[in-house]
Amino acid sequence: MAPHEGSTPERTREEIALIEVGQTTVSPAVARTLVAVFLIAIALAPALEWAARVGTGPDDGVATVWSHLSALWNRVPAAWTGAAGQAPDAGAWAGLVSANRAALAGFHAFEDALEDEAVIGRTLRPPAQLVLSGWLGAGNERVYPGHDGWLFYRPDVEYATAPGFLVPDTLARRVAEASEWTAPPRPDPRDAILHFNRQLAARGIGLVVMPTPLKPTVHPERLARGYRDATAPVQNPSFASFVADMRRAGVLVFDVSEALVETWRRLGDPAYLATDTHWRPATMELAAGELAAFLDARVSLPPVPDPGYRTERHDVRNLGDLARMLDLPADQTLLAPETVSVRRVLAPDGTPWRSTRSADVLVLGDSFANIYSLASMGWGDSAGFVEQVSLVLRRPIDRIVQNDDGAFAARALLRRDLAAGSDRLAGTRVVVWQFAARELAFGDWQLIELPGAR
Repeated sequence: MAPHEGSTPERTREEIALIEVGQTTVSPAVARTLVAVFLIAIALAPALEWAARVGTGPDDGVATVWSHLSALWNRVPAAWTGAAGQAPDAGAWAGLVSANRAALAGFHAFEDALEDEAVIGRTLRPPAQLVLSGWLGAGNERVYPGHDGWLFYRPDVEYATAPGFLVPDTLARRVAEASEWTAPPRPDPRDAILHFNRQLAARGIGLVVMPTPLKPTVHPERLARGYRDATAPVQNPSFASFVADMRRAGVLVFDVSEALVETWRRLGDPAYLATDTHWRPATMELAAGELAAFLDARVSLPPVPDPGYRTERHDVRNLGDLARMLDLPADQTLLAPETVSVRRVLAPDGTPWRSTRSADVLVLGDSFANIYSLASMGWGDSAGFVEQVSLVLRRPIDRIVQNDDGAFAARALLRRDLAAGSDRLAGTRVVVWQFAARELAFGDWQLIELPGAR
């Protein structure tokens, strides 16, 4: 039947559905209720946080959180002046960008610390993570669970599984991902290493680069069963090209990854800690011995009097940094502490080994050098990588070590000392630059200008 003239045409079901979807009717009472619930939800978290802390006295966690902001008063000006010292021709813009980067990093650290120390988060995260890890075998944004109670650091896994770090698209993407308000990272490690090598060569100093193999590189079978029969290290696709480029340019590269894989395959003992990112003491001692042999064969070092070092064995029991990153309850039994035997290096009088600033060997390193050396890491002291190299070489060694940012942090500390009048390179014959191999793919390879020889 045709519609009457002037009547409204009958709508199709599709048209009616679009009208209903595009129009939502909310009564005033429902609207007021939703607004009230929303406001209560916003106010609830800070109210509970305040209530939980009332009457608790000084809180070291809160003090640590706010220290990230208070530290900006020193870090921002230092970043400005540091940029000017590293690139004096760049002008004020380089200082402004560097200071802005330091400020953003400080604010991000403050936000992360607030999240970590929040009472609600500290109450809910551990039991939730216990369920995820214990029942579902899941990690979190920083930790991947492997087999047999092993844990892996996410950037380490991504280093081994990501596209080549020297692929032009990869380098361009890392630069493009930087904020317009921060200086983009320098993603190509070759530029910084060759720049550093030239500066050292001008002083008559040799350079040995030591990309330290990561846990998935040596133990991929603990992460994926398909690698149970693997006999070679699992490296990033660009690693071989990087090593070849460095050696063609005259830079000595010490790669211990094959020796570590061969040794653990032959002996059957794990080379890395199950719940930590770092190597076991025996693995570190093996690497120290291999480095000492490498230096003996390729670097001319004058004879020195035997320092008379002696050693003592000491057992250390600890739960690794990856287990702590999971943020499980304090009384969890899912992951067990590990016990290792460390070899402490002592002076003839029994005091702990100390670095010697006048030594002709200088080691720049990161947490792989600090583990077993820095007591606050929980794995003992005076037994770290530099101590073991010094013991095998039977000669004093100088060291500059910082746990993070192996791509630039140790060099920045060296530049600071040189600028302050402490010439850490006076009398140095060789610099060993040790850094975690993940830095090749994710590090910021800044060009750092060292002050001239004094």
